[in-house]
Amino acid sequence: MTTTQTHHYWLPVPDRTGYRWARHAFRGEQWDGRTTETSVCDVPCPMPQSSELDWVQSPTCQEYTRIPLAEQTT
Repeated sequence: MTTTQTHHYWLPVPDRTGYRWARHAFRGEQWDGRTTETSVCDVPCPMPQSSELDWVQSPTCQEYTRIPLAEQTT
């Protein structure tokens, strides 16, 4: 049996307006400093440097939570 391990990381990113932030899942082991990245559900996101306050205040997007979990159980 062969298994493929997929890594995901979470990062708080702003929406298109720049006012509302949420933690989204991205493919890879960690953020590599890119300015834009596509989230797990294929939405392009700006990737600014986030602060500790961004992590505390940004809710985790539940839609993105189920996709990585489903990928790891298959």
